[in-house]
Amino acid sequence: MLLLTTLVLLFLFIYTVGATVFIRVFEIGIHKRGTGENMVALTFDDGPDPRYTPLLLDLLEKHHVKATFFIVGAKARAYPDIVREIKKRGHTIGIHNDTHLSNWLFSPLMFKKQLAKAQVTIMEITGEPTMYYRPPWGHFNLLTLHTVRPLQTIMWTAIPGDWKESVQPAALADKLRKERKQGAIITLHDSGTTFGADEHAPANTLKALEIFLADKDSANYRFVNIHTMLQAFKGSKL
Repeated sequence: MLLLTTLVLLFLFIYTVGATVFIRVFEIGIHKRGTGENMVALTFDDGPDPRYTPLLLDLLEKHHVKATFFIVGAKARAYPDIVREIKKRGHTIGIHNDTHLSNWLFSPLMFKKQLAKAQVTIMEITGEPTMYYRPPWGHFNLLTLHTVRPLQTIMWTAIPGDWKESVQPAALADKLRKERKQGAIITLHDSGTTFGADEHAPANTLKALEIFLADKDSANYRFVNIHTMLQAFKGSKL
């Protein structure tokens, strides 16, 4: 009995934590950074949000920024007009599971259904399939990368913790400045309704972005969606 319990626990560790650590440390099958002359990719997880996503879209347009939104399928069905507006304004849409749950909690079949439901949702709303995926909390299971193919899995070079209201705008803007470098993929959040987040934390994110994007040094960078970033990366390898 003890041996069986040990084997089960070992398998669960390999299926969840072990897979996540291995993939993220060795960058197996994922994109954590890009290239291209002074390109930075701003990415936003957990939306769409009826309060903060429209404000974010206006802010990005004001500063001529194209971004990437990894959206939750269930939220997309709740707010399809916001998803259509994201696409209309030239941003890239990716999948962040159908519900914001860790891949550690899904069996292979459950995850396949999660992914398929989110893909169908995006297709029905926008008329186009998505090409990109990001796992909630950056959690992989042993079969995540196999299941998501041919979607490209996008991680990050920086995740400054903007899901907490305690991270004030000025401090968050400073963190963004420190991560502002060629090929950076920065993860932020346009919704605070997921587990562990503060509901109104995106208000601070918006204020920090206004400071950061108005910074004179930000004018030296192109803020692009992930599609543009990866196309530049492929071009640099030719």
